[in-house]
Amino acid sequence: MTLKILFVPGRYDTLALPLKDALGPNANLSSLDYWPPSNNTSKLVARSEALVLGPGAEAACELASEDSEIRFVQFTGCRQSSLAANALQASGLIVANAAPVIAPFVAEHTVSLIHAGLALAGQRARPISELVIGIVGLGNVGIEVARHFAEAGASIVYHDVRTVVQGYAVEVGARRHSLDRMLLNADVVSVHVSDTPHTPGVISDRELKLMKPGAVLVNTSLPEALDESDVAHALASGKLGAVALGVMETHSDSQPGPLSGQDKMITELTDATERKVVLKAVAALVADNLKRVEAGDPPRGLIDPVGFPGAGDPSFWSSRLAPRQP
Repeated sequence: MTLKILFVPGRYDTLALPLKDALGPNANLSSLDYWPPSNNTSKLVARSEALVLGPGAEAACELASEDSEIRFVQFTGCRQSSLAANALQASGLIVANAAPVIAPFVAEHTVSLIHAGLALAGQRARPISELVIGIVGLGNVGIEVARHFAEAGASIVYHDVRTVVQGYAVEVGARRHSLDRMLLNADVVSVHVSDTPHTPGVISDRELKLMKPGAVLVNTSLPEALDESDVAHALASGKLGAVALGVMETHSDSQPGPLSGQDKMITELTDATERKVVLKAVAALVADNLKRVEAGDPPRGLIDPVGFPGAGDPSFWSSRLAPRQP
């Protein structure tokens, strides 16, 4: 491989060795010590054609400036900012993430949390075929979760501000609803949102009040998608049957968050990219994508620009969001 690659690891990076193994000894690979950058950053960027960003180094995408030779940016996670990705694409760069190989592991974790949440809510014996599963964000993870429960006979409804690839929705028999309508009908609401301007607090007091009494709320995407204070109140009031979280807000002052010590709550905090099997899969994907780009082929995990409904098309927004633009 002759493509000149710059790898930027995060401060606590664990991808470096698997990536070097996957690329092989003949790869034209340079690396920073960690992000934030070291003193030799400018020199390394100037000679690079591809930028690979390790876990925790997503902010280093700013290195791919218009006056650099970088033409491909590979995120090794799937939680990059949509605004950052859109800006890179607007500059003519090819941008991909590792969602194709990470999504199955996150979906497996989500399914486990949903079943645990149902049991905690006293619905262990309820047939899956009687449930309505609501998916907020029908992306790589959301479609895997939807597929699992659709195969078990559940009804699938979803809300997404983007236009989802229709084949995915048809495959699992998913019906697209406004956020409000989905919340009113779902027995389980599973959140799978990406980092967009609308992500913080997408599930807050207003949305929680719309949910069915005793419903289960699950989040394995971004912690800021939930207003944790509002969720804590909904739990304490008995509005929610259970909450199951794979991510939570961190509090720098070491004080317990609003959800600490709550009954009817399960937390199994995990990052898929910390597992060796996932790291190996990510490294293999990155190596394959670099070969694809060098050969002029599209990479796997190619990021599509996030499209939002325009001012005249608020049909799939909740009334709180319509018709806002990012």
